[in-house]
Amino acid sequence: MAGVLNFFRFTGMTLFFLGILLFVVTVLNNWLGFAATMWLEGHVWRVYIFFAVSGILMYILITFRRKKGD
Repeated sequence: MAGVLNFFRFTGMTLFFLGILLFVVTVLNNWLGFAATMWLEGHVWRVYIFFAVSGILMYILITFRRKKGD
């Protein structure tokens, strides 16, 4: 059980950091215009924020969950 929880905790942190990284790259692309790809356009940043929020919630809910007997 601990291995499964650690896997999902790591997945949550990975989603969070990738979401934040892609969001920052998208914002910089909107300001500087260094690429013309679909996944760096302005309307896709909401997806990256969703990934970041989902990832941090997954991490928090698994890390600070109640244990049996508490």
